[in-house]
Amino acid sequence: MATIRKRGPQQYQARIRITGYPAASKTLPTRQEALAWATHHELLILRGHGDSSREAAKLTLRDALERYGLEVSPTKKGCAQEVGRIRAWQKNPLAVLPLSRLRGADLASYRDRRLSSGISGNTLRLEFALLSHLYEVARKDWGLETLQNPVKALRKPKVARGRNRRLQEYEEVSLLRWCSDTGNSRLASIIILAVETAMRRGELVGLRWSDINLTTRMANLQDTKNGEARAVPLSSRALAGIHSLPKESLYTMLGMHADTVTWDFGKACKACGITGLRFHDLRHEATSRLFEKGFNMMEVSTITGHKSLSMLKRYTHLRPSDLLARLG
Repeated sequence: MATIRKRGPQQYQARIRITGYPAASKTLPTRQEALAWATHHELLILRGHGDSSREAAKLTLRDALERYGLEVSPTKKGCAQEVGRIRAWQKNPLAVLPLSRLRGADLASYRDRRLSSGISGNTLRLEFALLSHLYEVARKDWGLETLQNPVKALRKPKVARGRNRRLQEYEEVSLLRWCSDTGNSRLASIIILAVETAMRRGELVGLRWSDINLTTRMANLQDTKNGEARAVPLSSRALAGIHSLPKESLYTMLGMHADTVTWDFGKACKACGITGLRFHDLRHEATSRLFEKGFNMMEVSTITGHKSLSMLKRYTHLRPSDLLARLG
């Protein structure tokens, strides 16, 4: 049966002891919450979910993460990045706790320590998103129905506002002139394709000659960030950029690693005296230009591949002066 006892000025511990099952306890801020938790937990056990409680009390966060990394992460596009987050969580002192013992308060302390050390809110959100999905998978697929997701009891950190850096006209001219002067026609084509198509860096380097249909003026992307194929219309300028590419390979168009694109672009910006501009900002620029050309949100999302209109909005930065010209 359940017992409730006071633990400190504003803490109450609910403890359940049922013959044949491991003892379970949870500390909550009020007596009413502690009693409600104990009643719910007892009911789950009596309804036949005792095995779930027993397993959740034995499975540590470290072992659960290991299983998740083997079974779930490989099905995701960003598997490599997620494995890195899994390893980081496994080194955390919280990893020795059973899944059923990890509380929102534990994660709140971790959140505050990370934020005070200078980690961004967005990085923390990604870490907590992994942990939250782990709990949902454990509840739905691993038979641990009694588990409560501690991430849902956590106040999420604020995410910094998205970047609003736009490529200025004189900067684009300077970059393309530098490419011409140094004979780097490949980088010039990449810059043109980026601002004309809104493709991501990974999508650009993954392009194959067979993906380009010159008759329909479409680039058929098979390997995208969200895992869904899409067709991107090619403007006349984008086609010119493709025709300017050196055909050193019969397979890939660019013949470059993604990191090399970033390195070359950074080198070009430094040579041109351009500061604060990243290669990914060209996707922002391309998205904004599509709106300035009069395309609506659904049309733009079809081209860019954004899954949500809220994310599309973060990538759109219209110039107030252009809006003023349309107002008259």
